[in-house]
Amino acid sequence: MALLPIKQFPFETLRQKAVKLTKSELADPTLQKMFDDMMETLENEYPMGAGLAANQIGIIKRFIAINVEVSDDVFLKQILINPEIIEASKQTDLDWEGCLSFVNEEGSPDQWGLVRRSTSVKLKALDRDGKAIEIKAADFYARLLQHEIDHLDGVLFIDKLESKLLSTEELDELMEKQAKSEHAVAE
Repeated sequence: MALLPIKQFPFETLRQKAVKLTKSELADPTLQKMFDDMMETLENEYPMGAGLAANQIGIIKRFIAINVEVSDDVFLKQILINPEIIEASKQTDLDWEGCLSFVNEEGSPDQWGLVRRSTSVKLKALDRDGKAIEIKAADFYARLLQHEIDHLDGVLFIDKLESKLLSTEELDELMEKQAKSEHAVAE
């Protein structure tokens, strides 16, 4: 397996709509290796990253890799082919998002913004063997899936901002101020 370089904004594939894969394409050993390489990249090169879309590695095909921590050191690892949201809750929340296509010199996400997302979604997809699956997701997992599927449509989190972009340092300072303010109110 190999670690893959992640394309950085404004690389052209980040704005392109990905093309669906056919079940016959899934038999290609090169594509299957690509799935493994994406997962290895998330696990080893970008451990703070929970998802990666094909557009982010320069491939305009509809697949994503998910590597999300569900409890202490327990990870849900998925390759989702042609994912499509079929239901989204009307209930939304506003939370900070970053992206592996917006990193600093150390390779860490360094641009953060508030994005409104549905708090739960249902999607259909194929697994890496071409089997149809349906996923119900809530909270961070739902946010992650929406973020990665947006990538496949050429949409970036910066397109949905409800705040200005902050660097990691600026976000840390804001969170610290908010924590101090909440602590002062509690006293």
